[in-house]
Amino acid sequence: TDHLRDELARDAYAGLDDQAAAAAINARRVTVRRPVPTWQVRQAAIEGGFWPALVEARSSPSPHTRALAISALAWIDDQSGTIQSIDLDRPSVVALLDSLVAAEIATRAQADAVRALGTAEIPWTESAGLPEVGIGLVRNARRSIGG
Repeated sequence: TDHLRDELARDAYAGLDDQAAAAAINARRVTVRRPVPTWQVRQAAIEGGFWPALVEARSSPSPHTRALAISALAWIDDQSGTIQSIDLDRPSVVALLDSLVAAEIATRAQADAVRALGTAEIPWTESAGLPEVGIGLVRNARRSIGG
C-alpha cells in the first residue's frame, strides 16, 4: 500500500533487512484522537468524583445549571443506548465540558481527564489500515520504491 511504501521510505528503515523492517513497523505506535465509548465517559465521571454533583445539579434552582446537567446526563447516561460513542473534540462537547467547569459541577482537572480519554496509543499499522506486516509486504513495498 501507499502507506507502507511511504513508511519504508523513511530513513529509520534504510539499514534494516526485510524481517527487521517488518518487526520495526509492527512495533511502531502512534498517538491518535478518536471517539470514546459513552460508558467510559460515564465511568470517568463516576470514578473522577463529579457524577454526584452532576446528578444533584439536575435539581439546581438555576435554570442554566439545571439545563446543563440534564444535557450532560442525557449525553453520558443514555439509557436508550443510541449514543454509542462521543467525539470529545467536537466544539459542542468541549463547550459542554467547559460549562460544567464554569458551573462548578466539575473541576478543570476532572474535565481534562475526560478529554484525555480521546487520546489513544495504537499500532501504526492500525492507523494506516494495515494488518500485521510481514516480510512479503515489506519486499513488495520496497520493490515499488526501488529499494
